[in-house]
Amino acid sequence: MWVHLIIFGLVFGTVIVWKAGWLRLDGIADRESIRLFLMVAVCGNLLGMTLTFTSGRAEIYPEGYRLEKNPDAAYTENLEVTVDGGEPEDFAVQIPEKETEEAQDEPETKTTESEEEQRQRELREVIEKYNLQKQDPDYYYLPDKWDGKSLQWQKNGDNTGTLLASLALFAAFVLLLKKAREQQEELAKRAEQLLMDYPSLIMKFTLLVQAGMTVRRAFQKISTDYMRSRHGTERFAYEAMITACHEMDSGVAEVEAYRRFGERCGQMKYKTFSTILVQNLQKGGHRMADLLEKEALEAWDERKRKARVLGETAATKLLVPMIMMLAVVMAIIMIPAFLSFYG
Repeated sequence: MWVHLIIFGLVFGTVIVWKAGWLRLDGIADRESIRLFLMVAVCGNLLGMTLTFTSGRAEIYPEGYRLEKNPDAAYTENLEVTVDGGEPEDFAVQIPEKETEEAQDEPETKTTESEEEQRQRELREVIEKYNLQKQDPDYYYLPDKWDGKSLQWQKNGDNTGTLLASLALFAAFVLLLKKAREQQEELAKRAEQLLMDYPSLIMKFTLLVQAGMTVRRAFQKISTDYMRSRHGTERFAYEAMITACHEMDSGVAEVEAYRRFGERCGQMKYKTFSTILVQNLQKGGHRMADLLEKEALEAWDERKRKARVLGETAATKLLVPMIMMLAVVMAIIMIPAFLSFYG
């Protein structure tokens, strides 16, 4: 039962600390992941607690206990015994087919016994004498008295509920980590896509501005072309441009829309691009075309370096399957040669 209380305390303590702002989980998982973690952990713990209440409680037998004999083979029953209200001790009750004959056939051994071993040996002798008096062929009895001391037998309950609650907590942590990993992979994919789209985007924008279009008109032109050619796959940079155009159409100032565009993309390149656009509106942009052209050339150089790195990475990844194929070819050549040689 204490396992369920610890799990509840751990879950709700985490929630309280998170709500209070002492624990920052923004970089690990989002609210949906944390909600899924709490749901799995709490539901699994409640189900495990239900099983613990129904079949997981220990059964106490204060007036003795009897065990059914197995006519086919002997077996051992693990119980706990309490002597005069003391601490419960583990006690393995051996239930053979014929207790009397086995007790007579046991060789006497003289070994140094601890106090606990001596007490358990004496208790086994008392149980054996008690069953000799009973002479019951179907049941094996455990007494409730021993030298004037009261004996209380206890059978441990099923621990399936505790195991289920622990597994649910473990599964909740696995789901949380899985969601966090998926989120990190999605962010990395988004960042890579933004970097790959930046050179073509700024090159289009530079050509349109140099052709005589205003900044706002160039933004709208690129967004419109993207929406016409979009086929299911979203490009984050162009989606951010569409959002900026909608903001300007709804009354947001151009300066604020361009600033939000850079923050929405989150990459330093896009923030530099938005800064150039903002400075063009605030201070005048007789040099904006030159700045954009320089930025476009640097972006293309950066993309070439990125493509070179990706190519080297792909070549490294292909090294393992190439080695495996080499091993297969060597086996195909060498095995028949060795077989023919030794044959």
